[in-house]
Amino acid sequence: MNLIVTGFGAFGTVTDNPSAILARGCGRECRILEVSYAEAGRFLASTEARLADGLLMLGVAVKRTTITPELFARNHRGKHPDVRGEAPFGEIEPGGPILLSATIWNQNDLADWTEHALVHPSLDAGTFLCNDISYRALRAFPDKPVGFLHVPPFEALHREEQEARLQKILLSIEMRFDHPNL
Repeated sequence: MNLIVTGFGAFGTVTDNPSAILARGCGRECRILEVSYAEAGRFLASTEARLADGLLMLGVAVKRTTITPELFARNHRGKHPDVRGEAPFGEIEPGGPILLSATIWNQNDLADWTEHALVHPSLDAGTFLCNDISYRALRAFPDKPVGFLHVPPFEALHREEQEARLQKILLSIEMRFDHPNL
């Protein structure tokens, strides 16, 4: 499976974004994106993204204490500006679906990961760039596995533990898509 893992760069008080560190260290093709709506759009329009078999996007959630797979992306942007000062408040896609479900994980994945304390599924991807890129990726690639994983700061869950959990998640996803009959 040609899976691209993305992370985000610095923004606000987050100078060393854990999502970028985890994406770089995961052993898969990765891209680190500037925390901007324009950069997210450029990446999703790229040949590289279009040719990938799937996308797993990572972003930091500074108030969370564990890894949280986002079950949905909402057709809404909040008023928080990106690193370029852009804050395109309102619908991401005017008239588009209100909610889109992640396509990279299924109920069995989530149940297994939750049972083994790897993750705690989330119903709220927020209203900033994490939700935005997730929504736009799900709309752009409806036939590909696409999902967004929020990660906590390393102060809340140590880097080594997050790296180990991410590897288990990635291997599980790859196994399911590479060997669908298992």
